[in-house]
Amino acid sequence: RRNFYDKNKDVFQSASDDLHGTHVAGTIGAVGNNGEGTTGVAWHVKLMSLKFLGGSKGSGSTGNAIKAINYVIDQKNRGTNVRVINASWGGGSDSQALREAIAAAGNVGIVFVCAAGNGGSDGFGDDIDEISDFPADYSTSLDNVISVAAIDSGDNLAGFSNFGHSSVTVAAPGVGIWSTVPDIREYAPISGTSMASPHVAGIVA
Repeated sequence: RRNFYDKNKDVFQSASDDLHGTHVAGTIGAVGNNGEGTTGVAWHVKLMSLKFLGGSKGSGSTGNAIKAINYVIDQKNRGTNVRVINASWGGGSDSQALREAIAAAGNVGIVFVCAAGNGGSDGFGDDIDEISDFPADYSTSLDNVISVAAIDSGDNLAGFSNFGHSSVTVAAPGVGIWSTVPDIREYAPISGTSMASPHVAGIVA
């Protein structure tokens, strides 16, 4: 694991208030068939925890996101069997440097699965064919990018989920998803395209 948000602390020493990363990790790889909690989509996997967001609102920088992606590429080149990056984050503007880092990951065989985004301040999802949301919109130009919208238990698009005929690749469960969280009863339901993305990343893994 590596902390790009605060290099002076371990990943688990600078936890964000929204429990985001722990919840996402559980959806991908929580161990199943043990009578405890939830089961991840691919609970045979090994997870690489890379943190570049932090604080009460999970803020961060594109530069640190790029550092994290480049770290994964370096690990792949060193022989680590990395198949997929799950990116349950987004909402920034287009960045040539970020695009190039994601493309470089694809060049070494790494799939980049990302959340399509949760719309604007009105609480409703946006058409990201019209209102760009990155890195999700890179799915239109980079073959290794899978952009994931959120659906509910009835297979309906979640009201908060971004959508787009060209920009969104697939939809996955993202409403009331139970997964691992620290401190609060160990498990809790959270909704968002960030919860949908790890379902797909788990399948890819």
